[in-house]
Amino acid sequence: MWKTFQKNIITGFITLLPAIVTIYVIQLLFSLIDRFLGQFLSDLLKALRIITIDRETDTIYFLGVYTPFSERIVGIGFILTVLIIAVIGSLRRKGKKQHIFERVDLFFRKVPVANYIYSSVEQMINAFTQERSSFKKVVMVEYPRKGVYTLGFLTGESKGEVQRRTNQNCINVFLPTTPNPTSGWLVLVPEENVTFLDMTVEQGLKFIITGGVVVPPDKASLFEENEGKRLEEQSFRKELVVKVHKRKDE
Repeated sequence: MWKTFQKNIITGFITLLPAIVTIYVIQLLFSLIDRFLGQFLSDLLKALRIITIDRETDTIYFLGVYTPFSERIVGIGFILTVLIIAVIGSLRRKGKKQHIFERVDLFFRKVPVANYIYSSVEQMINAFTQERSSFKKVVMVEYPRKGVYTLGFLTGESKGEVQRRTNQNCINVFLPTTPNPTSGWLVLVPEENVTFLDMTVEQGLKFIITGGVVVPPDKASLFEENEGKRLEEQSFRKELVVKVHKRKDE
């Protein structure tokens, strides 16, 4: 009975762990953002007399109306941050205020150390988000040793000195890490040693991020299954037609 209870505890913990981690991360981000920006905004609202405080009763008034909030309005910093990010995203998508984005981009590229981090993150984000992704296909290679396979993304054909100094036609394969696919390493693999998969880049990313929990459907198996259903349906229809004809003859 004790072993069963232990198994139930472990299973329950594993079941709840993704939700617990998600809630913890969201709460941590919320607290950090709200603590810094929320305090600044609350002080600004008080300076503008939008928020007034009755020190005798510790009562908070917003535009003269009583509120149940504390002196620092909880959550206002987080809400403001989300709104600012949404506005920036809207301006970027519509192509407005491009000169501002260009100046910010130029600033980060000129700051020592920060320019390396900025450009590296930008390149990696572009690889995952741009319409014509740098990842062309999902592949599987024997790595890090024979008999062990790793999922990767084809980024292109090896060219220049790298290709010239090898006796084989090599291709560039990016092998991302789990669960953070923005990091990884590049391997140059002979084309004949690479297995090309049918899954899409998005499906490959989901497979890697979830540590293999989310497995993309096998297109070949789906085709065989659908083909079997189609043949079964045809057979059923033929039998139905035969039965109808027999009844008519009777």
